[in-house]
Amino acid sequence: MTTLALVLPACGPSPLPRHEAKVPTPPAASARAPLEPVALASLCVTQGRLFARADGQRIGLHDGAVRAVIAGDRSHAAELVFRYQGPSAFAAPLASGELRRQIGLKLHAQDTCNVVYVMWHLEPVPKIAVSVKHNPGAATHRECGDRGYLNVQPQTSTAPPSIERGARHALRVELEGSYLRVTADAVVVWTGRLPGAAATFDGPAGFRTDNGAFEVELRVPGGSREASVCP
Repeated sequence: MTTLALVLPACGPSPLPRHEAKVPTPPAASARAPLEPVALASLCVTQGRLFARADGQRIGLHDGAVRAVIAGDRSHAAELVFRYQGPSAFAAPLASGELRRQIGLKLHAQDTCNVVYVMWHLEPVPKIAVSVKHNPGAATHRECGDRGYLNVQPQTSTAPPSIERGARHALRVELEGSYLRVTADAVVVWTGRLPGAAATFDGPAGFRTDNGAFEVELRVPGGSREASVCP
């Protein structure tokens, strides 16, 4: 069973004219490294189940809630290529009670209480949402529940493409320092800076789905990691 991953010398600032805005620094070349598949054996599943497809290159996700990260990973870039197959057979409302259909990527996933989420909402309101879940001293769902979410406002954003059942889509994230760049189907849909809380923890990349059935491929720089113990 296999999965694809989803991977200046300063001269002193000169004053900018009042009509010019400072453009965010784009991710460095390291964040734009080619992304390669992650094998299913390299994934640590923390919720739900993963099913390998016949070609061995895709993973089926059918449960109402699925969570997984890459063992031993510390990637700052990742891509999730997916096909939406419709609602999951069983609904799994969020802790808030909302029944949201979504798929997305995790970065710096130290544990379930400290993680960066980049989510593509399908329903009820299609959009890209970035959040940092930060709960110092907590590591399990029992300890933090749905507390500690910081919703990050973008510096630039645009609506993502519509998701049609059976169509191929790709969500990619690149993080350089605190600067985050998100593309959906090769279109930049979100840029901005994460709050300082995101720099206080570290961990692997991974993915998350809620209330949808998907086929996915997860990719990160370097692809599959060597066998490692799941956290």
